[in-house]
Amino acid sequence: QAVKALQLEVQRLCEENRALKEKNKVLLAEKPKRKRRVEAPDELVAHEQTISLYARKYGMTVEMFPDNELLTKKLPDLPTPFDSHDRYKTAATQETAFLDELYKHFPERVHRAIQSVYFKDLVRHIFSMLVQTRSKNYVAVAGDIFDLPAKYFANPSFDRASVVEIQKMLGVSGKTQAYKIFPPLLFPGLQEDTTLKTVFGNWILFAKILRASLHGVTSLHQEPCGGSKTNARKWNFQQVTPGSIAWAAVIAIFLLSPDSEFPGSGVGKSSTISYKDLFFQYKKMLITKWDTRRIKNIMVSINNHIFGTAKLSTLNPAGGEDFSDEINRAMLALDMSSDSEAD
Repeated sequence: QAVKALQLEVQRLCEENRALKEKNKVLLAEKPKRKRRVEAPDELVAHEQTISLYARKYGMTVEMFPDNELLTKKLPDLPTPFDSHDRYKTAATQETAFLDELYKHFPERVHRAIQSVYFKDLVRHIFSMLVQTRSKNYVAVAGDIFDLPAKYFANPSFDRASVVEIQKMLGVSGKTQAYKIFPPLLFPGLQEDTTLKTVFGNWILFAKILRASLHGVTSLHQEPCGGSKTNARKWNFQQVTPGSIAWAAVIAIFLLSPDSEFPGSGVGKSSTISYKDLFFQYKKMLITKWDTRRIKNIMVSINNHIFGTAKLSTLNPAGGEDFSDEINRAMLALDMSSDSEAD
């Protein structure tokens, strides 16, 4: 009996040992997620909170899909200014302009960290979190943003590709989903303009998306709470940038697309839309046209809706006026002169 009892006890201990080993495997598998940050020098780890804060702002207002390899490069002595028209001349000017914008965005006290693997890993970690946020937060208010039934967006598996209104906004039809770089939703009144003179004229759409991101989704229905810790307050963000407008345009297309999750890779799983390419093209056009009268009018209109006293159309009281159409018509009238300025 004593021998049998001892055998049973040994068997029980062996089983417990196996269970502990399995648990340890799980813990070890999860540990590498923070391994590099734990092993980083204290002088770099001390800036983690600052880097995280500015990385979130960077992802929404500057660069949606940064080149990971450039995140560890040193700023050259004479970089191409990030807001210069020369930025897109060559691959070399694009690279130095990217670095110029990166170093100007992050505070000088963390510049040394930028050249470390620790910085790159932390920024990539923040961006992966932002990808999840984009897929959830804006879906909840997409109906309000586009003035469409919420059911189109509430269910991730809803067949948005079959909705006529959505097809019209994206400029697709039938089973052939050939997505355009500049879909109708970017133009005022969804009136596509092949000359691109009125592209980004549907500024009210970008204003709604940016307002929801900067002041919270509830700001689409009410004035932002003065004491709330919104992104606008945390980032001290007071006027839109080319990157933020391009970001809003890409988010708009994603919300209407068949994709249920925003792709960290930059390419939609279901739609095969290259969101990365869209962002690049939109930001490029906005930077090169930023000084034209038409783009300035768009920028002012968006700023007024997000930061000024102007209210979104959903906030207008009964009988109140919405001047969106008038402003759009005014911008259309300025197209000819603004294009001549750009040339």
